[in-house]
Amino acid sequence: MVACFPDELVSLLDERCPPEQTHTLVLWTKNPRNLLEHRELRRCCARYPLYIHFTITGMGATLLEPNVPPYEEMLALLDPLVDYVGNSARVRLRFDPVVHMQLATGQMYSNLDTFERVAAEARKHGIHHCSISWMAEYKKVVSRLRRHGITPISISSGEWREELDQLTHIASRYSITLHGCCVPGMPVSRCIDGELLQQLHPEKLPCSMKKAKGQRETCGCTESLDIGWYNPCPHGCSYCYANPAPVPEPVHEH
Repeated sequence: MVACFPDELVSLLDERCPPEQTHTLVLWTKNPRNLLEHRELRRCCARYPLYIHFTITGMGATLLEPNVPPYEEMLALLDPLVDYVGNSARVRLRFDPVVHMQLATGQMYSNLDTFERVAAEARKHGIHHCSISWMAEYKKVVSRLRRHGITPISISSGEWREELDQLTHIASRYSITLHGCCVPGMPVSRCIDGELLQQLHPEKLPCSMKKAKGQRETCGCTESLDIGWYNPCPHGCSYCYANPAPVPEPVHEH
């Protein structure tokens, strides 16, 4: 909503989230540019204590994330974003998901090698937390990828452990703590963390510590009001388990 529907987000916040009744506004986005440049959204969100989950996977502007800007452009927004929210502790990166694919050309592809660049930039801007996950091979996701000639590659539990160790080692070099977002085998973590949000609140106002209802067992999030929606997302990420908008097939000239 931040990237693609800023006006609708402003309307929802005005209607459902009066600032005096809202502890913290938690936003997920792959492109926070509108928080910095869209006048009404910037004004609206400035009324709340903010916490931002900023997803950078290294796949922007590829067939896998066709309408997400290149990750280099998004990394360049870290400095103004931290300045806007007022505290680097209010920004958590998401390297989510890690993917393994065989492309239509037969080439093997993974975004894993991008993580070190993301971690290095995070450290420069005082960001010390990053959520990670691996792509889930839902049937509809596999079917969608195969329509583009892409085949997901499953990895063994041993290979997964090696990758987790690799990511953890890189993260530790840059003073970053990794959080598995509903990743079996990793400690349960919280994307919405009432205790943390209470600590970050300018007046230390109490925040609910109750576990959110209806979440997966591996999700430790505390309760919140979800004002997101599930209309087709124009980012068109082909690996997404939610509802990406269809991406037009490429035109081949003869």
